[in-house]
Amino acid sequence: MARKKIKKKAKGANINIKVDNIDRAIKEGRKWDEKNKKKWTCQRGCGGCWLFGSALAMILSYAKNTSIFWAVLHGIVSWIYVIYRIILQLIG
Repeated sequence: MARKKIKKKAKGANINIKVDNIDRAIKEGRKWDEKNKKKWTCQRGCGGCWLFGSALAMILSYAKNTSIFWAVLHGIVSWIYVIYRIILQLIG
């Protein structure tokens, strides 16, 4: 008699991890990008990067100039000012 190998499932293992992650992404408002199969894009605008850049630019500007006017102006141009300050830091 030949013995049959019985595969035992690990207790508590979730075999639907990929399906659950896709469902979670869809509920959060993300959409599958057909051009790049591995990337999920956000439908809500994803302004977090620009918001972070504006906040960083305003903090850097106020720390250097102690002027709210310049901080707001540099917050509007955000990442341009941040990159400018990085270049100045590297040069001098």
